[in-house]
Amino acid sequence: MRGLVRAARWEEAWETFYRMVNLGESPDHFSFATAVRICGSLKSLNRGNQVHAKLIVCGFEGDVFVGNSLIDMYVKCWDLESCLLVFDQMKEKDQVTWNSMISGLVQFWDFPKALKLFSKMQTLGYSIDRFNLGSVISACSGLADVKTGREFHGYLVKNFLDSDVIFGSALVDMYSKCGFLEKAHRAFERLAERNEVSWNALISGYAQEGKLDAFELYHEMKQVEDVCPDSFTFTTLLNLCSIHGSLDQGKQIHAHLIRTVGMNHLIVETELVHMYAKCGELKYAERIFNEMDERNSYSWNSLIEGYEQNDEPERALQLFWRMQFFGIKPDCFSLTSTISACRKLSNIRNGKELHGFVVRNNLENQGILRCVLVDMYAKCGFIDCACRIYNQTSEKDVNVQNVMLSSFIGCGRVADAKWVFDQMEERNTISWNSILTGFTNTESKDEAFKLFRRMQEESVGSDSSTLVTLFNFCANLPALAQGEQLHSHAIKKGLFLHNSVVMDSSLIDMYAKGGSIKRARRVFDNMMVRNVVSWNSMINGYAKHGMTAEVLKLYELMQNEGVYPNDSTFLSVLSACSHTGKILEGLQVFISMVEDYNIDVKAEHYTCMVDLLGRAGMLSEAKEVLEKMPVEPEISTWGALLGACKLHQNIELGKLAADKLFEMDPQNPGHYVLLSNIYAVAGRWKEVEEVRNLMRSRGVVKEPGVSWIDIDDETQTFHAGDKSHPKHNEIYDTLRSLLPRMKKLGYVPDAKFVLQNVEDGEDEGEYLLQHSERLAIGLGLISLSKNSVIRVFKNLRICGDCHTASKFISKITGRKIIIRDTNRFHHFENGVCSCGDFW
Repeated sequence: MRGLVRAARWEEAWETFYRMVNLGESPDHFSFATAVRICGSLKSLNRGNQVHAKLIVCGFEGDVFVGNSLIDMYVKCWDLESCLLVFDQMKEKDQVTWNSMISGLVQFWDFPKALKLFSKMQTLGYSIDRFNLGSVISACSGLADVKTGREFHGYLVKNFLDSDVIFGSALVDMYSKCGFLEKAHRAFERLAERNEVSWNALISGYAQEGKLDAFELYHEMKQVEDVCPDSFTFTTLLNLCSIHGSLDQGKQIHAHLIRTVGMNHLIVETELVHMYAKCGELKYAERIFNEMDERNSYSWNSLIEGYEQNDEPERALQLFWRMQFFGIKPDCFSLTSTISACRKLSNIRNGKELHGFVVRNNLENQGILRCVLVDMYAKCGFIDCACRIYNQTSEKDVNVQNVMLSSFIGCGRVADAKWVFDQMEERNTISWNSILTGFTNTESKDEAFKLFRRMQEESVGSDSSTLVTLFNFCANLPALAQGEQLHSHAIKKGLFLHNSVVMDSSLIDMYAKGGSIKRARRVFDNMMVRNVVSWNSMINGYAKHGMTAEVLKLYELMQNEGVYPNDSTFLSVLSACSHTGKILEGLQVFISMVEDYNIDVKAEHYTCMVDLLGRAGMLSEAKEVLEKMPVEPEISTWGALLGACKLHQNIELGKLAADKLFEMDPQNPGHYVLLSNIYAVAGRWKEVEEVRNLMRSRGVVKEPGVSWIDIDDETQTFHAGDKSHPKHNEIYDTLRSLLPRMKKLGYVPDAKFVLQNVEDGEDEGEYLLQHSERLAIGLGLISLSKNSVIRVFKNLRICGDCHTASKFISKITGRKIIIRDTNRFHHFENGVCSCGDFW
């Protein structure tokens, strides 16, 4: 038996023991200990139990030598309960007994019990030696207990053992797993010699923290004689490549492992599949996967996940069914990816089948599966099924609550989302960001900012996603004052360091839409990195402010810096040209878009061209573009032509465009209003009445003109002829007092914008000063300091007479007035508007 054991011929050794017993020979304590060792090496718990029963019958259960062998055997067979039972029943124990039991507990990951047993061993007078010391340092690693680990480190230093390769490697591993990389490196430097274990411990520590320094250590390791990277080194580094998407680095490691350890390692091959799939190189991942002699569930899961995450959900589903054909049972990882694939495909039938599989295999309590099932049903439009799964979850953690919260917000049920949010015992940044998104989507300004303040009061850390959501919200309202406060908050919290392209771009958009184009440009100029989105935000901001010269400069600069414009860039540039009458420049940009950048021209680009030509009075050319465009004209295309007809009083073509719009979009009141205005300016009141009757018969209601202005962080709203404001008398008096001075400078009330049949003797000037934007300006004049900019916002296009009047008011009062209508900003200063009266 001893000879066969030394030769590691375990099955023959077992047969020898078995034959010995069958021949009636009585095994002694050595025979039993050897037989137990054989069972452990074969990992045969059944045979081990037989030997254990036999030795009890023969009276050897109290033998220390045999007992130690039994502990070792049960550890190797992964039977902790029997292992502890043997240990507890041993009346006599020696140093090996304690060492074996402590080592076994570490192998079973029962680290607290291992440390407790070590402490008890010392109390009973047993010594600390190389074997138990290595085990307890490993226990500290498993618990990430750096405090206890440092105590053992101190013991090693006192006994001059910290430079020992085994103990030193254990220290490197302990500090690495506890996240103390500097201490790990210091322990590594103290080693008298280093082997693969010590190098791997340090590399693994850096990789665990996601630090790319692991690659530098790997290159250093390759230079050391008698030390070679092994399969553990490669799997660690490949996983780091997966996390960072470092494809080139991953390929280099792949090439090196082919030259050294080869490709016949299941774990290494699987990690390669995972790395290539994570980096989006599915062809490489497939090739390695298909050439593998053996595959485990991780191999299949890696490729399934790769397909799902790289927008090939159909192939993920196919591989999932194929996996089962090869006898691999799906686990929570493969099910998670496949259910997510069903969500992307809106494949509710397969999604329900997978749900059934989860139920049949008692996997419902897997938190990740509940999350993806709720998400899948909600995204597929079955929100009631999502609610049912959520309600059946007895212990709802923050993850499943966040998914339900997001699902309600996705389908517009903000009240239900708020209910879930209020029920949550634990909320993280994702929870707050989700509910903020819900309220910003419903434009609930007060509620959104109230939630953000509450978020700060509860000391929940806001991140860039929080701020991007709120910056976008402020941009769309617009709410410049709140946006400025958010910007200050970001700076104070250290979140805004001009290194987040997404956040910087949203801030540019917020300032531009809030009327502060100079602040927007300041943010743009301070950006460390700019992408096409950043450039588009700034270009679009200038376009909305009618600053076409700046738009064209940025457009040229963008190309000089190697950033290629996309279809959104061209849309902003063409829009800027159309609103300032830059016909030649607009045509050149349009041609460049097609010929130089080969970008597909969409209907909105043609709309800009119709608008460009139409505003310039080239109505026949605009109509020709509309009729010959290769894509179907959109409502906005015909709307551009109708707007141009109103501007140039072309009743016939305006009627044609309006009729087409009534057919395409019969419930939009704007088209009826434009045609009615064309007739009203021409004095054709009968046709005006006909259009109004048509609106009434179709149940179309004209959107009332509304203007608003922020005074002391409060939004004050006005309708035409509004007298509900507490200061309405003062507002009207202020506007009336300006009229004589305005007329003296050349202002003449424009009857075209009265838009109703005013009886003889009625004062047209009095009627026009009742327009909502004029009233908002009046409030700004009496409420804001003389150095403040008056910012007014309107839901419709600014009235032509109000545009003229605003120029005169800015000249008389010396105030800067900015009005944002549905099209763009108008900056009035010293009697001049930034649009050049072309809008």
